[in-house]
Amino acid sequence: MQQQSELENFQIDWSQVSKPKLSEKRTKKQEIKQTIQTEVNVFDRISICFRYRISTLITQMGKPQYYCKFDPKLKKTVQPNNNQKKNLEEQLSKIAAQLELSCRFITRSMFQINRQPLLKSMGIDIRSVLTKAQNDKEFQKLYLDLDDQSEEQRKKEEETEKILAQIQPLSEAQVKEEIEKLRKKHNLNQNQYLYVIQGSYFDDMKTLFNSLGWVEIDDVYTQVYDFKFCYLKKFLHKPIPEQVVSRFASTKLLTTKFGLARSLKSCYILGGVDPNTFFPRCYDLSDEGDFEDFLEEYKFTFAENYLKKNPKDEEKILIAIQILNNKLMPIQNKINRITADDYPVCTPQQWQILYNKPEPKQEIVQFNNPNIMEQVKQILQNLSIVDPQFKISKGDNIWVTKPFGLSRGRGVKYFKELEEILAYTFGAKDVNFVAQKCLENIMTIEKRKFDIRQWMIVSDIQPLTIWMYKECYVRFCGVEYNTDDLKNRYAHLTNFSVQKHNEDNQEEKLMMSQEEFAKVLKERGFDFESQVRQQFINIIIATMKSCQKSIEIRKNTFEVFGLDFIVDDDCNPWLIEVNASPTFAFSTPVTERLNKMGLTDLGQFIVEHIYNKTKKKNYGGWELIYKQKL
Repeated sequence: MQQQSELENFQIDWSQVSKPKLSEKRTKKQEIKQTIQTEVNVFDRISICFRYRISTLITQMGKPQYYCKFDPKLKKTVQPNNNQKKNLEEQLSKIAAQLELSCRFITRSMFQINRQPLLKSMGIDIRSVLTKAQNDKEFQKLYLDLDDQSEEQRKKEEETEKILAQIQPLSEAQVKEEIEKLRKKHNLNQNQYLYVIQGSYFDDMKTLFNSLGWVEIDDVYTQVYDFKFCYLKKFLHKPIPEQVVSRFASTKLLTTKFGLARSLKSCYILGGVDPNTFFPRCYDLSDEGDFEDFLEEYKFTFAENYLKKNPKDEEKILIAIQILNNKLMPIQNKINRITADDYPVCTPQQWQILYNKPEPKQEIVQFNNPNIMEQVKQILQNLSIVDPQFKISKGDNIWVTKPFGLSRGRGVKYFKELEEILAYTFGAKDVNFVAQKCLENIMTIEKRKFDIRQWMIVSDIQPLTIWMYKECYVRFCGVEYNTDDLKNRYAHLTNFSVQKHNEDNQEEKLMMSQEEFAKVLKERGFDFESQVRQQFINIIIATMKSCQKSIEIRKNTFEVFGLDFIVDDDCNPWLIEVNASPTFAFSTPVTERLNKMGLTDLGQFIVEHIYNKTKKKNYGGWELIYKQKL
């Protein structure tokens, strides 16, 4: 309490912080104005800014003989024996600021897994783990869907790349000249435009544009257009300022699996919301800092889950309690522990006992300490008070691994054991992964797992302007949810591209409308509007604020995103990922109705808001949920 009162009115001095060096290829961007939430005291700020509280702090501040490699800039901020040591407030200020700045850029600290010291301290021989996985035919089957493209799809992509490579880019003056020629040819007035739309399912949008006298250019590769809607950025070439396009130049820190996890580290500073309340902890396993975070967090999570699932071994119980006490330490104690000779989480010997020692087989166990189960109850209660993600673990310690750059559920696998996670993610060739904690307390309907797809539009980065569609839809697994069978994709992946391969599925049972879902929630005592939809809005705004500075400002640009949420058994939504170019396929009756309506309203939004510059707060089902005040 004394630490907290001393720091209560402290504000970060951002002038002392230098930005990370950018690569020579990166172009300078217009600085985005963003209000920093400095009224929060630094004690709370550091606890939440370090995404997983103690684990990132340990990694970034770890002593060299334990971690070998660490960030020298952050190491210098805490030097207990330094005569010129600055006060705690200044140290914590620099740490928080440097972490926030690092979240804006896609940088990684690469490493060799077989030389990772923290891994060795856990008694894991990674060479043996990988060799065993490579020789296991059943395990190797896990990689089959990492590349499930048909020969036809592969040839089509190769042909596309060849065509794009042969196109000679036009200068800005040439593009303007060619546009003017084509406009004159079609006798267009100032309110009529040349448009290009890539993909199917857009007939209603095209009908609207054509009714206004717009002219469609049936060439997705063309550089001559007024408006282009496409799925891939490469079809945009380099648009001139007057051209309206449907993709921002870079949204990697929003729409990639590792980028979203990185952006949300700064969510509390930039968005004013603790990301731990809506985004399950997630780690980029190809970055050394995040990889070490994951290993330390796995210890915490393993200890927590062990205590939650009827523990019987007194020695293991005491070690788990000690580990969780370390997690609950005040921030200054954590710093002191890291700079001292103590192991930050537990010793290698303690971990080996907790992780590998078999449980007693007898049903009833007599403990030497008669109060030990009261200690278990107390530590779990203390943890539940401070950890917003306490309820998502119910004793199984399930993690999901997701490969970078792949969609439609490809390569997504679920594991409980650390060795299996490492074997799968580091045994794959030329693929990087994130590891994310699974919600073990998910809400199910008819015993089946589901997630929710919600659309949003970002129509401006400065000022940040966000729209959300009035309806979402629910996607189901076709098989009952079962945590004892994590390899059954039909029980764990809701993607329609996965579920359609299960011959036993009935398509009409794989989707549910928002109206139907709201009725189910009402029957269970929940309210969709206040507990789900309003939380979607809060999460979307906080998420976009956290990555706003990483997106290049370009007027005449908008983008449609598809956000995936899972709802827990208390009806709390959790963001899983943000998708660029969400599908508008008419895969089921639910999506056919909603996609047709959404695309029609999107056409109205483009005409009235993007081109006619009207200032309405809704266009069909697209509703304004946030506009930044500059």
